[in-house]
Amino acid sequence: MMKRVIWLISGLNRRMMKLLFALALIAYIACKYTNVSIQEHGEMKIEQRIDEAVAPLREKIRDLEQSFSQKYPPVKFLSEKDRKRILITGGAGFVGSHLTDKLMMDGHEVTVVDNFFTGRKRNVEHWIGHENFELINHDVVEPLYIEGDMNLLCSLCHG
Repeated sequence: MMKRVIWLISGLNRRMMKLLFALALIAYIACKYTNVSIQEHGEMKIEQRIDEAVAPLREKIRDLEQSFSQKYPPVKFLSEKDRKRILITGGAGFVGSHLTDKLMMDGHEVTVVDNFFTGRKRNVEHWIGHENFELINHDVVEPLYIEGDMNLLCSLCHG
């Protein structure tokens, strides 16, 4: 009985060895035929998967870089003596935003003050980040102190 078990196990082992040898031979021939090793093929798959995963991230980074290098509407260059510093209250509203656009394109320094009750930030957001533009969220019912060359340029107060 023991001999039969050993013979059965050895028979299975021989069959397994033959199968493994056949698989190894097939893999060897396939690698030689395609001229790519198994390791190189695996590395290529990994690199391909990495590239596929990274591609959308690269695209998002490119979009962010473009948004940071925002293009502003054309602005005239005015010398320091010709450039005026202008405060527009309600500058995010319909009329105020158009006035802001005109003054910015003329080359002046514009500060917009708005509480965004009726005005919308999107009306002036194309100027945000421009060196001649400043946006302040403030209600003119309260005093507003803006520092400048003379330390205290503007104090708006209703009362």
